[in-house]
Amino acid sequence: MNKTVKIILGFFVTIFILMLSSTFEVKITSIFNFVPSGLTSQIVILTFSSILIYFFNKKGIINFNIGKVAITHIIPPILLTVLLLIIAEFIYSRVLENANEEHFTSSMSGIQIVFIVVILASISEELLFRGFLQNILEPIKSYGIKILNLKLSLPVIISGILFGLIHFGIITTGGSFNFAIKIVLSAIIMGMIAGYFQEKYNNFLFAIIVHMTANISGVLLSIIVN
Repeated sequence: MNKTVKIILGFFVTIFILMLSSTFEVKITSIFNFVPSGLTSQIVILTFSSILIYFFNKKGIINFNIGKVAITHIIPPILLTVLLLIIAEFIYSRVLENANEEHFTSSMSGIQIVFIVVILASISEELLFRGFLQNILEPIKSYGIKILNLKLSLPVIISGILFGLIHFGIITTGGSFNFAIKIVLSAIIMGMIAGYFQEKYNNFLFAIIVHMTANISGVLLSIIVN
């Protein structure tokens, strides 16, 4: 497949899945008000992303790999994720007014938070943004920027930024603009860390580990701050 076509297709399909998940979320929750917020959209993303990755990987259009992870390799991404999110939280509290408020997860039970936010969202969103989008943007992998001797390729940057921007949707749940900015910036940071380590080890499992770490840290920081 032509490189340009791959890139355009990657963006189009990603946006299409996001729009589809949002549509299903609104329709299902409006009919069945007992369905937890976010459950439907995450299931849609998980389903379609899995199908896409299987098909594109089988056709050789993307290179999707997942395998075992050494304990010594897990520690750096986990520590980096927690450290940067704590630093970011410290900065938000001083720069953004009213950035700390109750998250939509405050209406969820502990079991719902663990299943939907920590497990389901971490897997489904990473499948779409790192498993599919970042991998299909591989033709521009040689381009990027260096930060403290660490190279962030364009696929890592793009998938991270796009992943962060979709979190502006938090405003639709009643969140303030400043709160949305906080969530978006944190998501971009997390997305780039997830993308960097996935690319470094060519292993999708790193993306899930980083995402789960970030979601757990985010929930705990929200509880502590509020």
